[in-house]
Parts: sequence; structure tokens; C-alpha cells
Amino acid sequence: MTAVDVPDQLLGEFCADLRSAWQQAGGPGLRALGARALLSKSQIGAILGGRVRRPPDWDVIRSLVRGFCEYAEQRGTAAGLPPGTGVEEYWRGRYAVVEHAFRRTRAVAGRVAGRVPGRPALVPPRQLPPTVRTFVGRAGELAVLTDLVETATLAVIDGMAGIGKTTLAVAWAHRVADRFPDGQLYVNLRGFDPSGPALRPAEVLDGFLSALGVAPNEVPTTVDGQASLFRSLVAGRRMLVILDNAHDGEQVRPLLPGAPGCLTVVTSRNGLASLVAVDDAYPLTLGPLSDTEASTLLAERIGAERLVAEPAVVDRIVAACAALPLALCVVAAHAATRPELTLADLATQLGQEHARADILARGESRSDLWIVFSWSYRALDPAAARLFRLLALHPGPEVGVAAAASLADRPVRVTARELAALRDANVLAEVAPGRFAMHDLLRAYATGLVTDAERPDALGRLLDHLLHTASAAAATLYPGRDRVQLPAPRPGAMVEPPPGVDGCLAWFSREHAVLTAAVRMAVRADLDTYAWQLAWTAADFLQRRGHWRDWHDTLEIGLSAARRDGARAAQARLHRNLGYACSMMGDHDRAHRHLSQALELYARLDDLSGRAATHRTLGSLLVRLDRVEDALAEDRRAMLLYRATGDVAGQALTLNNTAWKNLQLGRYDEALAVGRQALALYRTAGNLHGEADTWDTVGCVRHHRGEHGEAIECYRRALDLFRNRGERYYEAMTLTRLGDALYAAGHPEPAERAWRETTTILVQLDHPEAERSRLRRQPAVRHGQCDRG
Repeated sequence: MTAVDVPDQLLGEFCADLRSAWQQAGGPGLRALGARALLSKSQIGAILGGRVRRPPDWDVIRSLVRGFCEYAEQRGTAAGLPPGTGVEEYWRGRYAVVEHAFRRTRAVAGRVAGRVPGRPALVPPRQLPPTVRTFVGRAGELAVLTDLVETATLAVIDGMAGIGKTTLAVAWAHRVADRFPDGQLYVNLRGFDPSGPALRPAEVLDGFLSALGVAPNEVPTTVDGQASLFRSLVAGRRMLVILDNAHDGEQVRPLLPGAPGCLTVVTSRNGLASLVAVDDAYPLTLGPLSDTEASTLLAERIGAERLVAEPAVVDRIVAACAALPLALCVVAAHAATRPELTLADLATQLGQEHARADILARGESRSDLWIVFSWSYRALDPAAARLFRLLALHPGPEVGVAAAASLADRPVRVTARELAALRDANVLAEVAPGRFAMHDLLRAYATGLVTDAERPDALGRLLDHLLHTASAAAATLYPGRDRVQLPAPRPGAMVEPPPGVDGCLAWFSREHAVLTAAVRMAVRADLDTYAWQLAWTAADFLQRRGHWRDWHDTLEIGLSAARRDGARAAQARLHRNLGYACSMMGDHDRAHRHLSQALELYARLDDLSGRAATHRTLGSLLVRLDRVEDALAEDRRAMLLYRATGDVAGQALTLNNTAWKNLQLGRYDEALAVGRQALALYRTAGNLHGEADTWDTVGCVRHHRGEHGEAIECYRRALDLFRNRGERYYEAMTLTRLGDALYAAGHPEPAERAWRETTTILVQLDHPEAERSRLRRQPAVRHGQCDRG
């Protein structure tokens, strides 16, 4: 053991004795002890755990020991304290020995640093590597780092491979170098480097000590001794330390200066949460560049003239690179070295998966994006690496824990831990609690890793998870809808129906983009049965929440899949639903063709309920064509069929539609009577959506009869039910009519608020009626806008 090792050993023994006394006193709370010593709970824990680099002030030690004794006396455990542990007579002497050892080591270190021949210690090290000429963006991150100069001693920049962590750290370090007059130290820790193992702390400290003027024969032989001398040499100095490409906290911790005035910036692909938790590091996670920053980077690398000449394709190039800085730089280099290549041709190549991979995989190992990604992949444990591969099969944009568990055929709790490991490795981002997203280029890389052996079963488990969970949720939300009989899910597929209406709505809201993407994915995988079953299962939610384009498109894809699958009953359902979708979107000719085909198929299948539903939907279409009497005839046909099958919910829905049609014809008394019949049947069936719909109809009848107060009350009942069920489009339509009734009743300000809320909802839904609603500021009788299908 060298002389510089002695202080650290003495301090460790001193802290161990303090911890022993704390335990023998009964373990008083760290928060209470901290309040006595004016320190935080974590600082007290660091002292008792021996995680301090220098002795705390004597006042702190005295306060802690007195706290131990008082706690032991209150608990009646004072007898358990060892004899002779008085504050002044025992601890003061022990503390003096440790303090003296640290003072002596600092003095020796100063003499050592001052006598290095030919290289005086007064020459500050300047080890920063060159910064790139074309650094762009990151204004917010630069500002945060600059603020840390005066307020922190440690910062961690983390992010996925290729995101620009080193570039940011080095560019910023050059900008603030003058604020660290005693020098800047830099080392690449090679935490994710295929050329060799990560640097050991002893190797790094040896280089740092050499840079600080310590002769090789005076460098301590142990890591603890080297770290102690390093901390002694930088104490009282203003130095910046860049620890680039770290693997974990244990690699970094011995390299941290111990005194204020120095700032250490660590970059890593891992989150290094232990440095944040234990060492009070400031975390800074990098994401992709903004579209503007990405375009600027391309302009700097390729030349603004070429971008100006072809502005329409720049967004396509940025999207293909997913705004990842390394990808943008590789693509820019590809374009810059090929001046004959138009940016339009480049964008076309990048839009083709294999061509994009070829472009991004060219060059040396540090600029070959796939190789750079592989360094992160190889650092994962086998289970996490398998999950990373399989997540590429998920259609996105976000994956939940249950879906990931289904992909991997692993328990949910185990999968949650593996997802957290992937998040900490920055190959996934946790975009919301329990919801994870993968960068597009990482997904493309992972897709190439999935084996033919694991793909089919993983995909089947995922689709079973989505289909069976969606089916259970739809049954809770829409109890009167047609049901598709599904085979049992395969083993390993997680099917846990969300609890209650609110849970089902929340699940559909989170997963609706995944469901619509899964329909397309199933078609690409030649799994047509899944495709049409998913399209049908998601249809009611997509319609009632106003996702009409997704509703229409998935139904069309599902219909084509059902034809290939030979599923005639599914074709009939999908034709009927497509007829309704086309009718709602104003394409009446296509709506009529789909409904006619549905009637033909239902007739061949001898499906009375299907025929009834189609006649009812056809009636709604005829209302939009101002053929209200013909529409009533379709309702009568539907009622006869529903009564023949005993379908109470279908009868209620048809009665509500009939009431609305009578309203259009000015038959208010008949409309009110039929609407009341529909309400009674809906209550019997427990169909809350239908009840809300009918309150809206009755409100409209009351309004036309001049009974504005009663109309307002009916609309508010409908609104409460629609809002509780999250059916925003129907909420918007009822708000419109509520505004009309309020205005007619002489309440213009509440009416204006209702109309404004209508516009807000339609804009949020990106609904085609949003612009008309925005322009509308005068009340009007609204005929035919919310016909029931």
C-alpha cells in the first residue's frame, strides 16, 4: 500500500465504525439525522455507507453521533452502544487522524505535480478532440449544459446509437472551454466498441494523472489510490472532464473529481440511472433532430443550392433517415460524393427498404449505421436481445407490456423487466408509463435479425392478443353488435380484457392505431382471417370515435381479405358496414352498391338479422338522398325481420331511426311517440349508446315543437351518456343541437359556447365537418346530419 492509499483506508474504516454505531443505536432514520446535520437523506446514507471521497466536516460527525446517542436513550437501547464512544473523547480523536492523513496527501500531491521535469503542472491539459464543422441544432441541450457549469458537478448525456451524444458533448465543451482555465480532460471509454474491451478505470486514471504531471513511477498501484491522487490534484481547480461512450456507472465512478469547481460530462448509450440516483448526476436524454434541424444539417453537408433546387424531396429524405444525425450524415456523404445523383433519385432509393439499408451500411465501422447498432445489440443479454428482435414485428407506433409479452411468450412481469432493460440501453423509448416505441431505423435493423423459425409463432401470438382483447372490449362497449366466433388464442398470447367501460375505452384509444396497422400487417403475412376479423372487431370504435378514414380503409382491406378467405358471412357484414361508412362520408353511389351486395349475401345465407340491419342502414342512406318516405319503408322491413328474430336492440334502433325520419317530415307527435317506445326498449336492453342517441332524437323533436326547455334537458342527458362512453363525434353533434336550442330559448352566450366546443371536438378528430362548424355562428335547424345507421 502506498502513502496515498492510507487516507482512503482510514476514511473507510471511520465510516464503517460510524455505521456500526448507527446500527447498535437501533438505526435512527436518515431523514431525521439529516435534519440535525443540515444534510439530505442521501448524503447521510453516503457517509454511513462509506461512499464519500473526503472526510465530512467535524460538525456533521458530532451531530450524527449525538443523534445516535439520543435515539438510543429514547428507545432504551443505550446499553447496546459500545463503551468509550463519547463524542469528544473518542470520535474527535479518530476524526483528527483521518483529517490529518488527507491534508498530508494533498501536500505531497502538490509537491509531486510541481517537480515534473520539462512538463510543469501549470500547463493545463487540453484534450478535447476536434469538433465538427457542421454542428447544427440542439439549442435547448446546449443551454442546459451551460447552465450546469455553475450548478452541478456531474451530467449524463444518454441516447440511442447515432443520436449525436459525442458530437454534442464535444461541440459544447469547445464553446465553454474558457470557463475551465485549469484544463479539459477527455477519454473515449469504449463502452460499446467492437475493437476491444471497455477501458478499465485504472487505464483512464493512469492517463489523467500523466496529463496532470505525475511521473509514471509515482502513480499508485491500486485504482483506489489512483482515484484518490486524481481527486487531490484536481481539488480547487476549474476543470472539465468528458467521459465519452461509458458502459455503466461502475466504469465511471472512480473517474469523478471529488471537489466542486470541476464538471464531468458522461455520454453513454445506457441511461446510467445509478449515477443519477447515487451521484446526483443531471440526466439529459437526446432524441432525434427536429425536421428543421435535420434539413439544416443536410444543407450544411450537401450544399444549400442542391436543397433549394429540389425542396420537395428534402422532407422525404429526412423521414427516411428518421431525423437521426448519423443517418443524415451518411446520406449526405453519399449525395455529396455523387453530384450527378439528384435528390429525388436519392429519396426514391431511401424509400426502398433494401436500398436504404445498403446506403446506410456503407463506409467504415463508425459510419456504418448497422454496425453501430450492432454494438448496442451485442451488449444486451440474450432474453432482452430476443425481445428486441421480436418487437420489430409489432406494427407500432407504440407497444404495451401485454403485447410485448405475447410476442415473446414470456410472463408479463418478466417482460416488463426486459422492456426496462431495453429502455435503459436506449434501443427503446418509454413514451408513456408502460408504453414503448422503437426508432424507425432501429426497427429496420431489428427486422433483419428476426429468424424464420421465430417469426410465425410470435406474429400469431401478437395477433391473437390484439384480436381477442379487442373482441372482449367491443363486447363490453357495444353489447348489441354482431359477434364473430373466434377460435381460442394460441398459448402464450396474453388476453386480459380491460375492466369496465372506461378501461375498454382507454384500451381502444391507446391501441386503435396498432389495430389498424395490424390489419395491413396480417394481409402482408397472408393471414387473411386475422385481417377481416380485426377490421370487423375495431369498426364500431373507429366509427363512434370519429376515426372515419381508418374505419373506411380497414373495412375495405378486411373485405378483400374476407373474399380471399371465402368467408361469406364476413363479406356480408363488411359490405353493410362499408355501405354505412360511404354513406356517412358522402359517397352515396358506393354506399348503395355495398348495401345491395350485403342484402344479396344475407339472403343466400338466410340471415334475417343481417338483412334487417342492412335495410335499416339503407334507410339512413335514403334520408341523405331526401327520400324519407322510401327510408321509412326500409325501417318497416327492418322491424318485421327484427320482430321475427326477437332482436330487442335492433327493434329499438329501428324505432329511433323511424322517429328521426318522422321528424324530418314534420310529424312531431308521431316522432315523439315512437322515440319514447325506443327509449323504453333501450332501457330494457341496457344499451346506453342507443339510449343517448334516442335522447338526442327526442330533444330534437321537442325543439321543433317549441319546447326549448325540455329539448335542452334531453340534449344534456344525451351528452352525459356520450361523454361517459367517450363517443366524441356524437357528443359534437348533440352539442350543435344543444346550442340551437339554447339560442332559441334566448341564451346566446351558452349557445355560442356549445358551438365552439363542437368545433373544437371536430378539429381534434380531423373531421371533414370541422370547417363548416368553424364558420357556422348562426342557429339553424339541422335536418339529416346525424341519421342513425
